[in-house]
Amino acid sequence: MTLPNYTTQRIYALLLLILVSSGGFAQKKKKHLFRDTTDHAIDMSGFLNSVAGFMPVPFVITEPAVGYGGGLGLVFFHDKKNNRRTGPGHLPPIMTMVGGGYTANGTYVALVGHQGSYHKDRFRYTGALGFVNVNIAFYGAGILVEERAYDFNMQGWVTFHEFLFRPAKKTPFFVGLNYVYFNNDITFKTGLENPKLAELQKTTNTAGLNAVFQYDTRDNSFTPSNGFKAVLEVGRHAKALGGDRDYNHVMISAFGFTNAIHKRVVAGLRLKGQGKWDDVPFYELPFVSLRGIPVMRYQDHFVGVMETEWRWNVWRRWSVVGFTGVGYTAPTIDTFKLDTGKVSYGGGFRYFMAREFGIHGGIDVAKGPEEWAWYITIGSNWVR
Repeated sequence: MTLPNYTTQRIYALLLLILVSSGGFAQKKKKHLFRDTTDHAIDMSGFLNSVAGFMPVPFVITEPAVGYGGGLGLVFFHDKKNNRRTGPGHLPPIMTMVGGGYTANGTYVALVGHQGSYHKDRFRYTGALGFVNVNIAFYGAGILVEERAYDFNMQGWVTFHEFLFRPAKKTPFFVGLNYVYFNNDITFKTGLENPKLAELQKTTNTAGLNAVFQYDTRDNSFTPSNGFKAVLEVGRHAKALGGDRDYNHVMISAFGFTNAIHKRVVAGLRLKGQGKWDDVPFYELPFVSLRGIPVMRYQDHFVGVMETEWRWNVWRRWSVVGFTGVGYTAPTIDTFKLDTGKVSYGGGFRYFMAREFGIHGGIDVAKGPEEWAWYITIGSNWVR
């Protein structure tokens, strides 16, 4: 399902704001928690590794599809005594998160989540439970003849759980399952003169089970500089799983990073393809996910995205980024047209905010086919 993955991405964004909102205050009292002894720069590694690694974090929402907003989150890092980091040779961090946010158009969300690895990273779990109330627009996606913004509200309980297992101890390959459930009440606010909206405006339960295959050689799970990650999901949403519709789902995602020039320039490439077919609810249709393009703006049964990003370390911990991408939609897999792609591009900056965890954070500004947008970005902008 689209929504839980998008929500998880926003949870990771909570980490960035601790630098902005808490850094200056905390330095006065505990400099060792917010200074790196190697270069004496502002750094959060000491705080994240401390016993006090329970962070109240205000955050900002800049997604153009729902308007500007903010909220408050709490992030707790577990098991720090076992030297958990994100680079090679270290166990991945275990995090528990709880938070909520509100935007200018009345959208709000409250959720709790957990992400961790266990038994020396042979098992991984990611889970979330929350309530969402989202005001957003639907643009027809081939279901409605007239392509325009139809404002609607969707609200309900959502939960997502994923279990992964590493068959071979020294091979970064995982297999597993994930399950998603969303009890969604749909209410349209505009376009009510269209009789087809009556068919879309109702309460629906979606529930899906996916087989997951994941290969990951990245040197860091937050802000990679080298390595490759590929994910394949194949599954089914079905009445037997708790939903009220039957449809199929497949998603393949791959992205890689390399130190292109003397470890000062990092180049990245992302490819993603996703399809859902049969009796798919309109809000579940895949959409083009690129900076500069609002969520759900370009939807159809099949979507393909390609994006590249370059990060140049210009001075000490500061770097600049540039990116561009193109996305395609089609009603069937054999009807993609290369001349209908939606292009976005932009740039931004990063600060190396936690050396031991490999976390970079900053701000991106992007231009899509219709508008400009800006984003607070933590780590890599690319999630699966």
